[in-house]
Amino acid sequence: MNTLLKIIKNLNLTAFFITLILPSFILIPVHIFVKPSMLLAERFFPGTWWLEIVVLTIYAVWLGQVMAKTGNIGNIRVKYWLFFSIIFFGQLILGLTVNDQFLMTGKLHLPIPALIIGVPIYRGGGFFMPILLLSTMAIAGPGWCSHLCYIGAWDNWAARNMKRPKKTISRKQTIIIRYAMLALVVITAGLMNYFGVSVTAAAIIAIAFGLFGVFLMLVFSRKLGYMMHCTTYCPIGSITTLVGKLYPMRVKIDQDSCTSCGICSTECRYDALTPIDVKSGSAGWNCTLCGDCVSSCHAGSIRFSFFGSNKNAWIIYISTMISLHAGFLALARL
Repeated sequence: MNTLLKIIKNLNLTAFFITLILPSFILIPVHIFVKPSMLLAERFFPGTWWLEIVVLTIYAVWLGQVMAKTGNIGNIRVKYWLFFSIIFFGQLILGLTVNDQFLMTGKLHLPIPALIIGVPIYRGGGFFMPILLLSTMAIAGPGWCSHLCYIGAWDNWAARNMKRPKKTISRKQTIIIRYAMLALVVITAGLMNYFGVSVTAAAIIAIAFGLFGVFLMLVFSRKLGYMMHCTTYCPIGSITTLVGKLYPMRVKIDQDSCTSCGICSTECRYDALTPIDVKSGSAGWNCTLCGDCVSSCHAGSIRFSFFGSNKNAWIIYISTMISLHAGFLALARL
């Protein structure tokens, strides 16, 4: 009894209730309304959908408590994010080599984020993936890029090869390049649709685009210490940061307690906490609400703010992201 009371006392109750309820709130409607079921357990072992939800809810509750109490948010985040990416691409390999039930529709969709917007334009229809992205962003905001993107986990891992980011281009240049890439993808997809480019040729172009992104990660992100692919090349990143300006969660810096030590700037791999940003009291344009800066600040000056309120904002947000993370693990993808 004393042990149980001690466990309850040490729980972060906000994180506990969100991670206990939200995974089921997400997955039960998906199971009921989407046919064939997108829950992997149900596809292979009919009648076990509820067990998969229970297991992932337990996982979400545990991870929520870890993130609520950790003193090193970035270290834990990169591990569960990379875990999700491994599961994601593991399903791709199994779907191609063992059983197509691992794939969402039984058909292969190349795992390149740019295709979320490029493919519907090229096909002239089929907007399921853009709708899924926008609906997820309604919950996650720009955090889609730093918690749920299957490719972003690679860029994050590569950038952490360097202890201190080495910025080589200005933020203005980054913004120009980023939205130029978005325009390039949209225009190219539209032209391929107009001229009737074959699926094979379109796939080759898409694969080349994706491989160049991997090249940017392995070479530039590793050498510079910030996420070159995610901050300049990926068109989905452009959309998430743009739409994210409508999202009510923000990273704020208390100017009264901030010592301008610069540690948060070295921890941020999105180039969202330059000295100018710190001085302004809020994270910059590239912020994806990853939260790494929160635990890096020795003065405790960095906080999440929801509609201007700091109360439990970080706990509510990270618990929501972990619930989405757990929910995504349950689903067939691609």
